[in-house]
Amino acid sequence: MSPDAPTRASLLAEVRRLESALARAQGALRALGGETVPGGHLLVEAAGRRALLPAARVVEVVRLVAFTPLPDAPPHVLGSFVCRGAPVCAMDLAALLGAPREPSLDAQIAVIAGVPAVGLVVDRVERLVESPRLFEGDVTAGTPEAWRGSTLVAGLCVEQGEVLPLLDPAPLLAAVAGSGG
Repeated sequence: MSPDAPTRASLLAEVRRLESALARAQGALRALGGETVPGGHLLVEAAGRRALLPAARVVEVVRLVAFTPLPDAPPHVLGSFVCRGAPVCAMDLAALLGAPREPSLDAQIAVIAGVPAVGLVVDRVERLVESPRLFEGDVTAGTPEAWRGSTLVAGLCVEQGEVLPLLDPAPLLAAVAGSGG
């Protein structure tokens, strides 16, 4: 390796910096308002709770797999698995919202880009929603009760008359990165 070649640690630091910059830019776009949130968003459901997850943050959606338990992990952390040669920390969205349950065999995992990656376990990914319309009412009153107080909610959108939280996976990625993976 040449002395100028980037090290794994420096590349990981750069990825984390870019993820943080992306999250800030997305937040700034939401703060500016407008009629829609640009880009595609996955409409996901977990324990009857529906939300929009930015598709740009998702590497792929995979079927439920077996997890390797992680010692002393909180109840929403189901364990880890390997996806395309990289470790992924699996977190149950329903448990994060206070509805712990055993995911069904039909559950899906939205693998979210990050270092390390996070696999968000959901009951289903319903469809892709292009440029959802922003909710224009009182955000506090408009937030569905199951999502109130969740650090994952970055904003609200309206899709086919339903107010849906727009999720920001950054807190999950930060928690996994902070725990050492």
